[in-house]
Amino acid sequence: MSIALSDFTDWNARDYLTEYYGEVMDDERHALAFLVESVRGLPRIARALDIGCGPGVHHCFALVARAEEIHVADFVTGNLDEIERWRARRPGAHDWSPFTAETLALEGVAPSAETIACREDQTRARLTLLLAADVRAADPMGPGWRARYPLVTSHYCAEAISTDKAVFRSNVANLASLVEPGGTLVLSTCGAADCYKVGERRFPCSGVTANDVLSALVAAGFRNVDLRVRSTPSHTAQGYASVIFARATRPGE
Repeated sequence: MSIALSDFTDWNARDYLTEYYGEVMDDERHALAFLVESVRGLPRIARALDIGCGPGVHHCFALVARAEEIHVADFVTGNLDEIERWRARRPGAHDWSPFTAETLALEGVAPSAETIACREDQTRARLTLLLAADVRAADPMGPGWRARYPLVTSHYCAEAISTDKAVFRSNVANLASLVEPGGTLVLSTCGAADCYKVGERRFPCSGVTANDVLSALVAAGFRNVDLRVRSTPSHTAQGYASVIFARATRPGE
């Protein structure tokens, strides 16, 4: 019997934060480690983009070490509202400090109240744009957007919109259009998942494997692909038991 999947009209950012971000769980521990490793060797850059960010700012903490400005983009307005709530220090903002501490520790910085507050203050200062975007579109940021980025990150988005692998491949190609020549894409995906759970609702996932991720990146023109697969058995009840990470370079023109 097929499982009824929700569309994003009933997406609730608070439910998602409660389900996945009350603590640093296996998938995010792996994701943050790969992200910190991926940006460590990059030069200083003017700006970075985290697209499909959901309601989370935690993937931006590692970008502070390299980017003077950070832009975040998402399809769901409520997700961006949650980020703005955190950026503006409004009541009820999600507490990201465990993720800040994890990022600092991975960078070799001792987490403390002072270092956590400092990194979060830096992140707020560098979060200069919160933008609407749709990775399913050939112009994800809208037809009038022409900027490209030396660093684009996208976590649990390209595969988490449709059950169709062809849509995933198209989404990766659309992400490629945002990476400047010689730039880097860092991608996180749920492994071999048909759906993922948020509360009582289930949302679509493309069921991609490591080979699917690799072939999509190569087809989109990326090279120097570094691919990792990590087991996450604690998330089996939520629809996935592994996560796939990739870092890839778009060749220069």
